[in-house]
Order: sequence, then structure tokens, then C-alpha cells
Amino acid sequence: MDERLAKLLELDAPSGFEKPVCDFLEKELSRFGKVWRDAMGNLYARIGEGEKSVLLASHMDEVGFMVQHVYPNGFLKFTPLGGWDERILPDMEVKLLGRKEVYGVISTKPPHITSDVERNQPIKMDELFIDTGLNQAELESLDISTGTPITPSSTLRVNGSIVKAKALDDRAGCYALLRVAEELKSTRKSVYLVATVQEELGLRGARVAASNVKANFALAVEATVAADQPGLAEEKRPSTMGGGAVLTAMDRSLVANQELLFLLKEVAKKRGISTQIKKPSYGGTDAGELQFAGIPSGVVSIPCRYIHSANSMCNLHDVDQVVKLLLAFIEEF
Repeated sequence: MDERLAKLLELDAPSGFEKPVCDFLEKELSRFGKVWRDAMGNLYARIGEGEKSVLLASHMDEVGFMVQHVYPNGFLKFTPLGGWDERILPDMEVKLLGRKEVYGVISTKPPHITSDVERNQPIKMDELFIDTGLNQAELESLDISTGTPITPSSTLRVNGSIVKAKALDDRAGCYALLRVAEELKSTRKSVYLVATVQEELGLRGARVAASNVKANFALAVEATVAADQPGLAEEKRPSTMGGGAVLTAMDRSLVANQELLFLLKEVAKKRGISTQIKKPSYGGTDAGELQFAGIPSGVVSIPCRYIHSANSMCNLHDVDQVVKLLLAFIEEF
């Protein structure tokens, strides 16, 4: 387990609050090339000075929440930052990022005082609260009020090559960029590594980054849904954890550039790199905005189970395959 990946996974950076991750990546990437930020908060690193260029983008933000209202007794209403499955929220431990970190639990009405009808209905986010046990005055003394960001609270666990943590989407991609920067010993091309903001709120950072960097090709380096679990038909499984790098033919944000997709497949075959094609067309990535800017774009992803939750999971062998594919592509495109 690389300490850099562990650090990336432990940092808290919900959409719009990416600075802790940006600061860490800036320090790491500055060892390998020129580094700068834009007004949106995106981070750029350039390695090499060649005429041909490629842009690799990973997003720094994670799904989280924001305080919407604080009641006098300290209970908090909250609103999502990014897409959440309401089914998994009750009883989740969360961390409020005030002047001091405060832990709470997402609470709902106890089952003992609910009706049979209520117990058999899905719980809506609007019916949930966060309970820290503190009252409004105590929370305000810690700078926790309307607008305070919130993240899931999770413990990083490692079982051999398997990592369980929050925010693998897309800190695993950010880590892959660090690996590429480190292992790209020399290049006659220009390689732009871009860490974007607010992807989970609609690819906002990528929209700005696409106007700042012009490249021959662009790849979003992502974490994608692995659903290789019992009870799900094979044709409905977007990817398989342990199956290698995931290539996207299409998703809700783009149809991948066909020349680029062909090149990725050919390079992987030539180098013996494990790949799989994502199916069906779920989700969207920064590549959609990069393509809108006129850059031929595609997606290379790390398959992760349970993304957009407090406890996602990936196989480090898949991360290795993604890094190998990116390095080979840079060398051969």
C-alpha cells in the first residue's frame, strides 16, 4: 500500500472544497514538472515540451453533503454534494468540517415508533437528519452552521491487494496520475496531468480545464462501477474488480473517440495489459467536457465496488494495469 494513496484517501474534499487534496498533489507533482492552478481550483502539471500532447484528467472531489439548516437542539438538515443512493444513508457516520472536525450520525425515526407502512417505504433524504449530540450554540462555537461541508467517515482497510475506503472515486485516479508522473522518466511529448474540481456536481472543473489546455488526445482517468456480485446479470455489470483497466465505449457524457479507443486497445494487446470494456452506458466523466472542447477524448478507469458510498473497494492490481496502459499509450500514440 503506497503511503501517497493512503493519504489521498484519508483527506476530506467534498465537491467545492478540494483544497486539501490540491495542496497535497501540488507538492507531489512539483517534483516532476511545472505546476500551476487556475481560478476555478484545478491543478495542472506539465511534463515534457514536445509538439504532440496528451491530457490526463482525474477529479479531486468526493461525494459529500452540506449543512442546510441547524435546529436549536443541534439536529442538522443537510443537502447532497453529488449523487447519493438514499437507501444507504441511515446510520452512516459523517464528519462535519468546521473549525474542528465533529462526528455525527445520520438519524431517522426509530423503528419502534414507526408504522408498518413507514417501515416498508424507502426513506427519503429530506426525512433524515444529522445528530452530533451538540446543540446549536455548541456547533456554532466550532464554526458549524449553514454551508459547512460534510464527508462520510470511514476507516481505510487493506486486505492484501484489496483496499476499502471512502473517496476511491476518484482519488484512485489521482494516485494513478502521480504514478504516471513518477514513472514517466522522459518523453518527447507534452503530458498534461490535470486534477479537476467539482466533477461530482456536473463536470464543472473540466469545463474550465478544457479551455486552458489544448491537446491531441485527452483521457479521463476515473473510478468506475464494478458490480461483479451475485444476483446481477452479466450484461448489467459495468465492470469487474480484478479484471484490469476499464475502457469506455460510451457513457452518458460522451461516445469515446474511436481512433483513441482503437489505439488504447492495440497498445494494451501489444503490451499484455489487462483491459475490459465498460457496459452498459452508465455514468459520466470529465471526458464529456473535454470532448465538447474539441479534444478527441476517452476514459480509462479503475473498477471499484460501492462507489458513492462511505466504503468503496478496489484491487491495486487494477490500478497497476491502468498506470501501465497510460504510460504505454503516452509512449506510442
